[in-house]
Amino acid sequence: MDISITVSPDKMEAYIKISNILPGEEITLEKLMEAIREAKIVHNIEVSALKQLCENPVEGVPVLFAKGDEPKNGEDGRVVFEVLQQKSSFTTSGNRVDFREFPVQKRIIVKKGQKIATIYPPTEGVPGRNVYAEPVPANPGNEAKVSLGKNVALSDDGMHIVATSDGILKVDPEKNLIEVSEYLEIEGNVDYATGNIEFPGVVLVKGDVKPGFIVRAKGDIEIQGIAEASTVISLEGSIKITGAKGKDKGLIKAKKDVRIKYAESVTIECENLYFESNLLNCTVRVTNSIIGQGRNSAIIGGEYIATFRIEANELGSDFGVNTYLEVGVNPYLREELKLINTQIEIDRTSLQKLINIVKQYKELKEKGVKLTPDKEEQFSKATRTLINLREQLEKNLQRKQELERKINEMKYQCEIIARKTLYPGVEVHMHDAKYMAEVPLPKVVLRYEDGKIVAGGYSGT
Repeated sequence: MDISITVSPDKMEAYIKISNILPGEEITLEKLMEAIREAKIVHNIEVSALKQLCENPVEGVPVLFAKGDEPKNGEDGRVVFEVLQQKSSFTTSGNRVDFREFPVQKRIIVKKGQKIATIYPPTEGVPGRNVYAEPVPANPGNEAKVSLGKNVALSDDGMHIVATSDGILKVDPEKNLIEVSEYLEIEGNVDYATGNIEFPGVVLVKGDVKPGFIVRAKGDIEIQGIAEASTVISLEGSIKITGAKGKDKGLIKAKKDVRIKYAESVTIECENLYFESNLLNCTVRVTNSIIGQGRNSAIIGGEYIATFRIEANELGSDFGVNTYLEVGVNPYLREELKLINTQIEIDRTSLQKLINIVKQYKELKEKGVKLTPDKEEQFSKATRTLINLREQLEKNLQRKQELERKINEMKYQCEIIARKTLYPGVEVHMHDAKYMAEVPLPKVVLRYEDGKIVAGGYSGT
């Protein structure tokens, strides 16, 4: 009997074949194992297959009797987004970044220093073993291929992607790109499809802001459509807007300037307001000036308060619409002064009550009356509060004097200009003086002089 052993080229399979069996010759497991030992096959020998061959010998047919352990290749590296508020995990793995589950259309706002994602390295894999018991190396997993764009960086340990600026998270599945944009662009309207906009950067809305909706941004805001009874607020920047129809419910508020073509029945608060055509029945408060830049600019109806200047072609209308204009007082300083005066009165009343309590305590001590610990603590607390209240009152009195000085200086730096006409029905206030024209006044400048408002000619164009 001849016994031959063959091994596959990758050494992962071993076969045994018997031939030339003599009549009456017995095939035993021991003879097969001896041939196997000579061939140095030692790993994963299937004894059951050999026994089956002994019991039912078949000549010339290779029988598989040993099979190696295949290596387990390493897992690819992956990126897990930490900022997603979904239950399932969204990952990218290997050379092919799969963003099919990533909510690309969802606005995900991140803060500076916030961890956006964690990068998990690939694993090395588990080596296999061939029929000779030799190790078979495993292929390590691929590195996660992620490109870092604007305003993102790796953490010091290289395991996390961190935002280096406030903004909106952007993911480009084609470029495997992750970045944070400080610019948010809304292609259409701000409505139920977009929800309210709250953004820490710059916002551009190419459509309208529908009634009841809010656009609030840290940076500049541009609305290419109309703000309809909505709220638009720039916390640190300026606002540029085509128009606003507030229906007495709209608010446009900026830390810096507001530039608008026209506004109707809306509240505007900013540093400077520049408009092109009409301000109709608006409530406007600015810390500098209100300037109509268009050739037909007009302020008609409503209330307008500016620190330095209100200027337009026409102020009021020939229908005598009631229009309130006031310059010479920063509206926010005046409001602060009002609040401080109220607080001073409250503090003075409280101070007098505390003085009476402390006075009562001293009289009892002078009479030798022994007070209970609770009473001692009550009087001690009253004394401490009295000291703190005096300090607060002194600070408020100093601030009041400062505000009154600033407000008094402003009245001589202010003016109201009607480049074309100031109509009856316009009520003008400058500091403590009031002025109302009885007839239309062409090309007029109003200024504060000697405690009254004086009208002079306007020589500009």
